[in-house]
Amino acid sequence: MKNLKIYFTAIFASVICFSCLVDDEVENTTQNEDGSRIIGFKDDVTLGNFVQVTDAVFDFGVPVHLLGGNNGLALDSEITVTYEIGDIQDLNLTASEYASTFNLTKDQRLAIEAGTATIYDFAVEAQEGVHFDLVDTTLESTIPANSTFDLIDTKVYNNALDASKISFYVLNLKTITTSGDVVIGEQLITTIVKLQLCRTDLSGTYTASGNTSGTFTITSLGGGDYQMSSMFGWPTSGYTSYFYACAGQLVFTEWVFSNEIIQGVPGYVNDSGQLVFEQFGIGTASGAPIYSGWTIILTP
Repeated sequence: MKNLKIYFTAIFASVICFSCLVDDEVENTTQNEDGSRIIGFKDDVTLGNFVQVTDAVFDFGVPVHLLGGNNGLALDSEITVTYEIGDIQDLNLTASEYASTFNLTKDQRLAIEAGTATIYDFAVEAQEGVHFDLVDTTLESTIPANSTFDLIDTKVYNNALDASKISFYVLNLKTITTSGDVVIGEQLITTIVKLQLCRTDLSGTYTASGNTSGTFTITSLGGGDYQMSSMFGWPTSGYTSYFYACAGQLVFTEWVFSNEIIQGVPGYVNDSGQLVFEQFGIGTASGAPIYSGWTIILTP
């Protein structure tokens, strides 16, 4: 597997969801010496974040791209490729790759390394017909003439997803069924599709306890993304930070400084509605922590 570096592009339907559309190896992969046009999945992981809505059916598209060859020019005729549901075991991922893909904790990664756990202990393998359905029952994706991508349309079912875990399935490209000088990129055959339910009900003012104190205001940015008025250990304003609340995890993504945010384990919402962050820290530019191992509880 390639390094998993993702950014998210919004796709709007009945809710907001995101698909990852970038991989820093694509440029090298698409330089094809014989000039063949290359199609494939741009990313190892395609992420669908869905705002939790009881009984909702979400529309979601997994992109298949024309990526290179012939100086990157589109084809003047359509390109059709078949696809199938795959098995994550066939990818032979390492414990570290599982950890990176599924936001596993250190203890979870070590359990996979030791063979005392598998990925199925920490994530749900999504089943077609239960968690999702592929709309095109012929299992074909067609990139139109003079275009560079198509979407494999799916229906995702809110009620079947586990709100506390990532659900996933694997998609593999199989065969080009149209004529023309087109190939499937060897490293672009497979994508892991991750499905996550996200919370939008955490906005409010919270009082911190544990290893820090103060008042923090949390604002919903939509789609499970949140802004917090400050960072733990700093004044209660002017040090804005950001986190997301999806698949039962509260994960900080950035703040106004470049210092590393250390989360030994993802945060969570407990039964009392408090936001709990354990093994939390902030690093220095040199890598040594400013503080680490903190437990912070935010009470609304």
